[in-house]
Amino acid sequence: MIKIVKSSLKEMVLRNFNVEIPPLVRKEIVDDSKEQPDALIVKVNLDKKLLTVSRPIPGRSKGEEAVFDVFHSGQYDAICTDDKRFIKRLRLFDVPYFTPAVLIAVMMKAGVLTAGAALEKLESLAPMISDDEYLTVKRVLSTWSNHENENDPNT
Repeated sequence: MIKIVKSSLKEMVLRNFNVEIPPLVRKEIVDDSKEQPDALIVKVNLDKKLLTVSRPIPGRSKGEEAVFDVFHSGQYDAICTDDKRFIKRLRLFDVPYFTPAVLIAVMMKAGVLTAGAALEKLESLAPMISDDEYLTVKRVLSTWSNHENENDPNT
């Protein structure tokens, strides 16, 4: 969530996807990070109902565990995370996921972002992601952009 906020993707994501976070993640992001600018931004979105908190699932002590449990308790399409250990667990249990960088590509493919805007968002995310992920997503954006241009009769 914090990387989505820092890369200026939050508003676009919240307008185009239903996003829920477990109460434990809300506590970690908002309550335990009082007065941090990112925490305040997330709190505003919660107050505006652009971001919702899922029903509590008892017994978990870490945010990733709570996210995993909430995913399995509802009708969700995927989990967004960049935590490498959590991603290994999601792969083990065949849970669909995407990273914030991949989310940019998904939004471009869905027509939410233009190729230029997608690249701009990726550049703002670049300091917070691995070089491998950055280069892979950049290559995908370029390929999709070139493919769209080939199919556009105006180019």
